[in-house]
Amino acid sequence: MRIKEYRTELDKDKKNVLCEIGYYDVTEDIFDKPEKIARFAINQLHLDRRAEEYVYVVGLTTKTQALGVFEISHGAVSASICNPREIFIRLLLCGASTFVMIHNHPSGDTNPSKADRMVAQKLKEAGDLLGITMIDSIIIGDHYHLSMKENSNAKLLNRMSI
Repeated sequence: MRIKEYRTELDKDKKNVLCEIGYYDVTEDIFDKPEKIARFAINQLHLDRRAEEYVYVVGLTTKTQALGVFEISHGAVSASICNPREIFIRLLLCGASTFVMIHNHPSGDTNPSKADRMVAQKLKEAGDLLGITMIDSIIIGDHYHLSMKENSNAKLLNRMSI
């Protein structure tokens, strides 16, 4: 199976359009468990080895089948910029009804920062308004991952359903 990676470009009328930039060969494209999402992030995106923080969003169907992968941000060693507008443009263009956010912590520590929690909360609320459900936010560290949905210390996303 293949999961396509996209970026957005402007067409001749200055409207956002999807542009396929590559794909990932995977054995499964159903992201119904944090472990599957983390495995994709490590084996395909190599987020456990990145020296700077990267943020990706995977657009999914209602049955959590991957529709497309988007690199949202490539930041510094300890921060990235995530704007809900840019994320939801991509999700709407690919026809997603659910999504998951994935990012790495180059420090290896998977504990969510205050900024991580704030961004996840903002995306969850925006998704609820648009009818595009955020099912999880996964943080990749050294040999570990954290699901903000499953981790009670994250104190967030606990009302989400997969």
